[in-house]
Amino acid sequence: MDLNAVRIFVAVLQAGSLTQASERLNIPIATLSRKISELEKQLNRQLFNRSRTGVKPTVQGQQLYEQVYLDIDNLLNTERHLTQDNQQISGILRISTMIGFDKVWDLLSEFQQRYPQVRVYCQATDRVVDLVADGIDVAFRTGDLHTETVIARPIFDISSVWVASPKLLARLGTPTKLNDLECYPLAGYTQLEQSYLIFETDKETFKFPFFFGSNDNTAVLHLATSGQVIAMISAYTAQEYIASGQLVQVLADYPSRAYQVHALYLSHRHQSAVVKAFIHFLESV
Repeated sequence: MDLNAVRIFVAVLQAGSLTQASERLNIPIATLSRKISELEKQLNRQLFNRSRTGVKPTVQGQQLYEQVYLDIDNLLNTERHLTQDNQQISGILRISTMIGFDKVWDLLSEFQQRYPQVRVYCQATDRVVDLVADGIDVAFRTGDLHTETVIARPIFDISSVWVASPKLLARLGTPTKLNDLECYPLAGYTQLEQSYLIFETDKETFKFPFFFGSNDNTAVLHLATSGQVIAMISAYTAQEYIASGQLVQVLADYPSRAYQVHALYLSHRHQSAVVKAFIHFLESV
């Protein structure tokens, strides 16, 4: 069970609303909502009944709260005692991440809340990074990893989903199988030399001509939310837009292949206190 998600669950229940909890924890509402949804999915239980006036725990949510809140309070007390030590860690953390890897922004935000004296430089690129030559402390990458001189620590999995705005689906209809996508305007992540979107399931690889391709998630999301395309985006990025009703997931019966994201760092380099703290932080997420 994700202890950070449980901590957020307790805070939301005690506050009575996501807005109040967001202010108390200094965490964006979208992040809180995402963490609660992930916890509900992990437990296969609905924990809150949501309304315009706030949130109220379900029976299962109240039971979970009664079982964990004392332990969470003890953990928070311990965290408060350690905060002074955390604040003594200072310096700059140099990160390289894949383009469109939105989850890293939430990770870095949470890390800097724990270590407010740490400054972060983040480079977004899909090229192969030389950690020494580029001066990078930690890189996030998927795929074939060259690990002769680096440690590749698995962090989590990422996958893609197909989403569209309700108004596009009302206009063009909803696809029911993957081959139907050939009749729709599509958008998604591409590199300059690509002429199609690549979508992989555990069994097959599909290639679809795109209406709009980009290495910028913002551009793809703009076309999707404005009702121009069906978009292939990361499941993590899609959660917020689906929860708000701006986008609807389609073809959920055809899940994409999941890819493991690794944190890469040099095995032989002496690690600064900042890098050690970040690696330890990643082990806890």
